[in-house]
Amino acid sequence: MGFNDLKNKIVNYPVDGNQIFFVSFLVLYVGSFIKFTTFSDYISPNLISRCLYLIVGLLIIKIYFFDELNLKIFLLDSLALLIAFAVWRRTHAFDIVICTALILGARNIDFRFLMEYFFKVGTIILVFVILSSQLGIIKDLMYVRHGFTRHALGINYPTDFGAHVLYLVLAYCYLHFKQLNWKSYFSLFIIGVLLMLVTQARLDVAAIFLTIPVMFIAQRAYEHRDGFIKLASFYWTFPILLAYISLTAAYFYTPSNKLFYSLNKLFSDRLRLSHMATSKYDFRILGNFVLENGFGGSKGFKLFTGKPIGRQYFYMDSSFIRLFIIYGIIVSLAVIAVMTIIALKSIISHDYCLAGIMFLVSISGLIEPHLLDVAFNPFLMALLATNVYYTIANDKILEESK
Repeated sequence: MGFNDLKNKIVNYPVDGNQIFFVSFLVLYVGSFIKFTTFSDYISPNLISRCLYLIVGLLIIKIYFFDELNLKIFLLDSLALLIAFAVWRRTHAFDIVICTALILGARNIDFRFLMEYFFKVGTIILVFVILSSQLGIIKDLMYVRHGFTRHALGINYPTDFGAHVLYLVLAYCYLHFKQLNWKSYFSLFIIGVLLMLVTQARLDVAAIFLTIPVMFIAQRAYEHRDGFIKLASFYWTFPILLAYISLTAAYFYTPSNKLFYSLNKLFSDRLRLSHMATSKYDFRILGNFVLENGFGGSKGFKLFTGKPIGRQYFYMDSSFIRLFIIYGIIVSLAVIAVMTIIALKSIISHDYCLAGIMFLVSISGLIEPHLLDVAFNPFLMALLATNVYYTIANDKILEESK
């Protein structure tokens, strides 16, 4: 039996590629989300990992047997997956395989529908986790900093909770881009204030506040207002610019320099830790295996309270630093290229919404480690999806489908 015969036999089963993708995405999203909660104390991580392996296999079936692939696309998809698997085997970071499979698997998927799916499921899970932590079903890890108690509300760390809220805010802004008004922006401000009061996740709160002017400018640019178009047209540069700034600052950091000292203090010691990473590990084509000790989760909480002897805190919070140190040069350049392409397409199509979101995702990537985590960031899947940008043609199709 040849490849085409096998493909026809699989395709003729009473399921389609869309169904396979959304089932796969749901399992990967929920599974990855649970790993970032204290539910993971009661669930075998090996069991979760095996489930994720199986679902990635299902996505690969969708890519090769249900998508229309010409020779060029077949070779490019195969090369991307091959590199992802090679990086995984070298670094033990399976999230690069999940991310790659989802980006390729999202080909011809309705992105706006996917974002509704992401937003609704994510909100339900987050509320469920919060309630579970407050009812005592799982732990609400509490970290004391400068006399203030920071609640993680069932998530592994307060800043991880903040990152979840930030990405759900971005999903909401994407879905309701044309309807955003002063009430929407005021609601975002209130969310930021509440998040600050509960978690003290300062940088995530700052990113949420920054969402207000960024999306306001994008809206005005979408409405063809010249001054705002000029401002929004620079959004595409930020993935490249912030990646460059992250690497340069980390590499040349010296604590005796007043500017570096102030920036390191502002970013909660992230700059010093990034410098440690660039000093300890080489920039390699396929990345490095890196052993990190963070404060997140029950094990990390013990480190925070000083109980484990001989373990030292070391964690790279910046996604851009993680990309180059852990995932390697090829993956780093590819991810930055994907972000830039999505933003450029947004500007070329006079959408500006996703360009603004890529700007904000880049800001998050500067301070948070979740750029490749499906539990947080769904926006890289916009690369090959359909109905991505707010254009006249897409809006007409959407109206006709209602």
